[in-house]
Amino acid sequence: MSRSVSIVGAGAWGTAFSIHLARMGIKICLWVYEKDLYEILKSSRENVYYLPGFILPQSLDFTTEIDFAARYSEDIVVSVPSYALRQVLEMMKGSLREKRLLILTKGLESQTFKRMSEIAEEIISESETRIAVLSGPSFAKEVASGLFTSVVVASKERECAKYFQNLVHSTNFRVYTTDDVIGVELGGALKNVMAIGAGIIQGLSLGTNTLSAYLTRALAEMKRFGKALGAKESTFMGLSGIGDLILTSFGPLSRNRWFGMEIAKGGDPRKIVDSQRRVIEGYYTLNAVYKLSLKIGVEMPITSELYRIVYEGKNIKDSVRDITHREMKDEEI
Repeated sequence: MSRSVSIVGAGAWGTAFSIHLARMGIKICLWVYEKDLYEILKSSRENVYYLPGFILPQSLDFTTEIDFAARYSEDIVVSVPSYALRQVLEMMKGSLREKRLLILTKGLESQTFKRMSEIAEEIISESETRIAVLSGPSFAKEVASGLFTSVVVASKERECAKYFQNLVHSTNFRVYTTDDVIGVELGGALKNVMAIGAGIIQGLSLGTNTLSAYLTRALAEMKRFGKALGAKESTFMGLSGIGDLILTSFGPLSRNRWFGMEIAKGGDPRKIVDSQRRVIEGYYTLNAVYKLSLKIGVEMPITSELYRIVYEGKNIKDSVRDITHREMKDEEI
């Protein structure tokens, strides 16, 4: 079992995960993309941009050299925005042979519609690197605070999933395993999309009846989409599905929920996204999910209306009317 880990990406989640592992006695090398943040971390050991209020342990070191981070350990954890994953893996490609890769990033690539592990498999297909993904209801601030959290690790190789389970599990960070990589990744990606709608509903004060109905149908949509792409429906009833959907739709720390609430106030979606240093993954994933649903022929009424609101400027009240006036039918979940 490795007692050193490289973490690539110093956003809120990458930083929180670094703190979690460092508390377990694991030596950490954290790769920082932003040079100004690197200098701040070296001087104050506080990530004031993405996770303020937490002083990083002394066993945690920093680098801006991605080659150094890739060589630092046999275990590489990647926590970068979905739109940056391909570029980051390309940069590390030459140093990943026969290593273990754990992906924390949630989303789909906008142009190819690929899941994060699919991108990794494409780039490092000949490196004999074992790949796993981690997902579930896990706000970075709560993990950094040491509050109890439970997640799931998925890998096509059971041995790889078990390895990372043993590596990152602690008394306040419980880890389950599964071989349903597709379901775990799609759950983590889709919940960000659905949380935008939950934020809109809460921003418009449409009531808890509406929100409960919305989340039930959102989950049905997630399962339908996942099944069409080869996921197990049961996975969406677990931590990476309904668990993360609940957290992201109700939690006050949810960026995607906040994004929806800002749209409900009349904000321009693109301007809202551009005004934030932190990434709103649901904005990018929505585009990919909508277009992929059309390609594979899966009915996604909620996703379709969210796309029209966010990308085409459709009036929110018109969307609410259109989706609530859909044809009556039997309940299928």
